[in-house]
Amino acid sequence: MRPKRTDSIRPKIFQSPAASVTAAYALAKSEKLEFIETDDSNFEGVRENNPVQDFSIEINAIREENKVLESSVAEVKAENSRVREKIDDINGTYAELSKELHSVQGQLVIERSRCSKLEVFPFPHTFSGNLLS
Repeated sequence: MRPKRTDSIRPKIFQSPAASVTAAYALAKSEKLEFIETDDSNFEGVRENNPVQDFSIEINAIREENKVLESSVAEVKAENSRVREKIDDINGTYAELSKELHSVQGQLVIERSRCSKLEVFPFPHTFSGNLLS
């Protein structure tokens, strides 16, 4: 027997009429269940804690934790700002030193060229034997 198409649309709990009525009643009932205390010493009843107070304690704890986390985030942002400033300063120094290095390398190339020219073409006073004073 094939399942009906409507069976897959509705949840399984609503497929039988008796279960449907019971489930609808359970879902529609919005009032709290009251438990009767018994004198049976072996029976431990459900003890109701004050959920409103529990939630307020949890909410306050979460708020305190949120404040601590926000403070930590602010500290990290301030530290990031200081680090960015240091990085900018170091990058500026690097740029200046890089320019100076290229300049010195250029001067070194010029001096090497001059030295090699002097080695190839000696001073004129060495040919004549006279020293110019």
